[in-house]
Amino acid sequence: MSELRWAPPTRDDDADWAALLDAIEQADHFGETLGPEEIDDEWASVWAHPETDSVFVWDGPELVAFGWLKTQLGQTKAHRVDLWGGVHPDHRRRGLGTRLLAWQLERAAEVAAALDGSVPVSARITVYDHQHDLLALADRAGLGLVRTFLDMERPTTEAVPAVAPIDGLQLVPWSEELDAACRAAHGDAFQDHWGSEPRTEEEWRQWYTGHRGFRPDLSTVAVEADGDIAGFVLSAAYPADWEAGVAPVEAWINSVGTRRHWRGRGVGRWVLADVLERIAASDTGFERAMLGVDADNPTGAVRLYEALGFTRGRSILTYARDL
Repeated sequence: MSELRWAPPTRDDDADWAALLDAIEQADHFGETLGPEEIDDEWASVWAHPETDSVFVWDGPELVAFGWLKTQLGQTKAHRVDLWGGVHPDHRRRGLGTRLLAWQLERAAEVAAALDGSVPVSARITVYDHQHDLLALADRAGLGLVRTFLDMERPTTEAVPAVAPIDGLQLVPWSEELDAACRAAHGDAFQDHWGSEPRTEEEWRQWYTGHRGFRPDLSTVAVEADGDIAGFVLSAAYPADWEAGVAPVEAWINSVGTRRHWRGRGVGRWVLADVLERIAASDTGFERAMLGVDADNPTGAVRLYEALGFTRGRSILTYARDL
């Protein structure tokens, strides 16, 4: 362990990082492939400052671990520092993960000290329910379970239930002309959701409708007669995952939202049913639709998804510690 070299990442390390991420995927089965384009995304992310907030750990010429912090500035609830990292399967259970998480927490505390004090700051780590070693590591580091999210899935071979239209609304495909209104509607719809913050224009363009995985053809908006948005469903697809064989051919429903004054009238069910029909009819040949949801979602989203034929899959746990 004393011979390991800890250093900030550089773009010259991208191929080694991709190889490490692939080895971690083969062991942990997240169902996600991070190739050159995904690594580009991480370097360009508005949330990342890898030159100061990330570290690569080398054993001679081999990259054996990494820690990558992502700082999301909050406007209303909290700043969050996400601790993303991993250790090569051949180098686990030697104390490296403990040291890596300690480094991340120390750096996260330094980041937090430099942020404005208008809202609290927390360090967060995402743990899949089958990652028992990481769960134990998070406990030992003083992070506690604060939220549980569910992956839910639905086969495209299953018929979509008929849903009646909503008076006063029209379903239209997402378009660039509607994008700014969609971002505003997203901020309103998710205002009372745990951990959600309004997305800046830069965040929205990077990780929502501006991301190359975004599928406008699988995204639908419910519009009022005056042009205001009542609800929306935004979807994406990541061909690298099924091309690498780590996931089926699947469409991800990444955002389902209803403006608060339209809740309780079936808007979400109507828009989502339309998108499910689009996914099933797509020339991509999707085998299933996927979405992630807060298990304690205050709007009853889990019940809605189950009523439309989604079933519960794995749990994704959020552990956190105040900074």
